[in-house]
Amino acid sequence: MPSSPDKRALVLGCGGVAGGAWSIAALASLEQRLGWDARSADILIGTSAGAVLAALLAAGTPVSRLLASQRGQAPDCLWDHDTATGGALPPLPGAGFTGLSLLRRGLRGDVSSLTALVGALPRGRADMTPFMELIDSVVPAGDWAPHPNAWMMVVDRDTGQRVALGRDDVPAMPLNLAVCASYAVPGWCPPVTWQGRTYLDGGIASPVSADMLLGTGVQEAVVLAPMASRHPDAPRSPLARIERRVRRYMTAIVDREVAALTQAGIRVIRLEPDADDLQAIGFNMMDPGRRQRVFETALRTTERQVARAMLA
Repeated sequence: MPSSPDKRALVLGCGGVAGGAWSIAALASLEQRLGWDARSADILIGTSAGAVLAALLAAGTPVSRLLASQRGQAPDCLWDHDTATGGALPPLPGAGFTGLSLLRRGLRGDVSSLTALVGALPRGRADMTPFMELIDSVVPAGDWAPHPNAWMMVVDRDTGQRVALGRDDVPAMPLNLAVCASYAVPGWCPPVTWQGRTYLDGGIASPVSADMLLGTGVQEAVVLAPMASRHPDAPRSPLARIERRVRRYMTAIVDREVAALTQAGIRVIRLEPDADDLQAIGFNMMDPGRRQRVFETALRTTERQVARAMLA
């Protein structure tokens, strides 16, 4: 692999609490093996939990600090991994639906079936104050990160289209709100409205949105996809089997996007949970009770994946 590509992008996918823990372990493995500071990526793309990490990196937070936070060794960190997301189950839903316009567009074939179905979920009511406070601790409230190309992926509730908040061709939004919009998990977290548009979690359209890199001139893309996996297992739990079905759907999207990058001549380093990770994750990506197990497992599994990628 090239030791210093001209232009490298980092894509951080959705995945809730478990996905965030897994991704931080993966970032540590990448930095150690590649001798690369993730903050130096020419383009940062984050979706949902990945948007939280992308925002922190874009603001200058080193991976070493993210590791310390996961290990409980950053006492001044505002983020409480066990309580900040509200627990393993969503709060009681609010009145109204997430976005019935998405359901109507799905019936017309304008958006994917998953994007359409989440529009019929009830409006989420999770308290997003911890997310706002976390981002405000690294970027002044109302501002964007100093990184020149940090994009937070969302879905426009009315059109069903993906929007890369932070890109030059998109109306500016404060970083704290952009992260909340990207993490607006339907049925769990509330949508975010800004300048007349309402945005939802970007993961309802794509777990990574790696194809947003087409035409940007990058030579290499590092893609972390905690909601994908090419390592199928056969869980006994009915809930885990449902989770694996969703994961297969997400994996197919990542497959298509990575294929498009490869066809365009972009080298891709793709990391995703393996069989050991899936056992650690279980069926609920939002369960903080499994976070530490997921994190410790991923420190081992992602190191192996990165080592194999360097030999490719």
